[in-house]
Amino acid sequence: MFVYGLLAALPGSVLPTLERNQFLPSDSAVGTFLLINAVGAVLAYAVSGPIIDRIGSKVALLVGSICVIGSMIGFALIVTRVQAASALILIFGCSLVLGFGANAIVASGHALVAEVADTWRNSALNLLDICFGLGLASLPLVVQALQRRGGLELIFWSLGALTVVLLLLIVTSRFPAPTQSHSSGAGEAGSLFGNPSFLLLALALFMYVGAEVSVGKWVVTFMERDASILASQGVSAAHLEAMSRMSPDALNKFFEADPVGVGIAGYALRTLSLFAMALLVGRLISSLLLGVWRTNSFLLMTAGSLLTTVSLLIAFTASSSSTVRLGLIAAGFGMGPIFPTSVGLASVMNPRIAGSAMSWVMGVGFAGLLVIPPAVGYVSSAVGGSVGNVRTGLTAVIVASVAMLLLHALLLLRERGKTAR
Repeated sequence: MFVYGLLAALPGSVLPTLERNQFLPSDSAVGTFLLINAVGAVLAYAVSGPIIDRIGSKVALLVGSICVIGSMIGFALIVTRVQAASALILIFGCSLVLGFGANAIVASGHALVAEVADTWRNSALNLLDICFGLGLASLPLVVQALQRRGGLELIFWSLGALTVVLLLLIVTSRFPAPTQSHSSGAGEAGSLFGNPSFLLLALALFMYVGAEVSVGKWVVTFMERDASILASQGVSAAHLEAMSRMSPDALNKFFEADPVGVGIAGYALRTLSLFAMALLVGRLISSLLLGVWRTNSFLLMTAGSLLTTVSLLIAFTASSSSTVRLGLIAAGFGMGPIFPTSVGLASVMNPRIAGSAMSWVMGVGFAGLLVIPPAVGYVSSAVGGSVGNVRTGLTAVIVASVAMLLLHALLLLRERGKTAR
C-alpha cells in the first residue's frame, strides 16, 4: 500500500511538468489521461475479485506489480526519447497500464488484510491505508529534488525500482489459500447488488474516490495557476501566461530554477503532502475509534463526509494559499475513515465472497475516476479555454462530496432503522 500511495501521488506531482513540457498539451488532455487511467483501474477491479477468490491474492499482486513496472519504464523512455508532439498516445497507453496495475495491487492488498484480520477487519483496513497515506505524503516531498537531479525520468525509474522490490517480496512470501477455489462467486453477485445498503455504500464510494483522487491530481495545478492564489503570493497569473506562450522552457525554468517559482511549486507540493498526512492521521484515529471504542462505522463515515464537504468548499473557494492548505488538511482528516471502512463493510455483507465483494465495491468506487477527475479538466478547458480555469473545474469535486454526504446520511438512517426493528 505504501507503493500504491506513491503511485497515487505520481500524477498530481508530475502532471504540471508534463503539461508545461507539452506532453499533455491542455487541461482537456490531462482529463483524458486521468480518464484512461481510470479505465485501467475499473478493469482491474472487475477481474481481480474473482481471481483473488479462486486463485489467491498472490497472483493479483504479481500481475499488478509487473504492470506498474512496465508503465514506469514506458513513462521514463517516453519523456527522454520521444518528442512531445508524438508522445500523447504513448502517454495514454502507459496511463492505462498504470491504472490497471496499481489498482490490482490495492484490491488484492485489501482482500489479503481482510482475510488475515477477520475479527477486526475495519480497524485493520484503516491501519493498512495508513501505509497508503505515507506513500501519498512522501512523493510530493521528494519530487522536486529528484527532478532537479535527474529530470522526470528519475522519478519514473525510482518508482519502477521500488515496485521491483515489492515484486520480489511477493514472489518470496507465502500467502493464504484462496477462499473459494471452485467458484467465482459471480452467482452471488445479485444478492449484493440487490442489497440497498450495498448500493448506497458503493455509490458513496464512487463519489468519495472521485473527490479524493481529484484533490491529489489537481491541487498542485490549481495552486500553481489560479490567479487569486498567485496574487496572494505576489505573482501575476497574466505574467505566467505570457511566459508560457513565449516558451514552455521559460515557464519550466520559472518553477524549477527561479526562487519565486520554486517556492510556489514547493508550497503546492507540500500542501498535497500535508493533505496526505491528514488522511493518514484520520485513518489512524479511525482505527482506534473502530477497534478500541467500537464507534459505529456508518456514523463515522457520515461525520467524515460532513467534515470533508465543508472543508473542500472552503479550500476551493479560497483566495489565499494558506486557506487552501488549511481546508485541504481538514478535508484529508475527514476523508480518513471513508475508504477503508467502506471496503470493510462491503466484505461482511457476504463473507463467503469477501474478496469479490470488496473488489466490486471498489470497482464501483473507482468508476468515480471515470467521471470526476476528468470532469475537472474538461470543465476547466471549457470555461478557461487554452489557459484553463481549474477553480471552476473543481466545482465537480464539491458536487461529488455533497452527493457522498447525502448517500452516507441515507445509509446511516437505513442501518439505524434496521437496528431499531
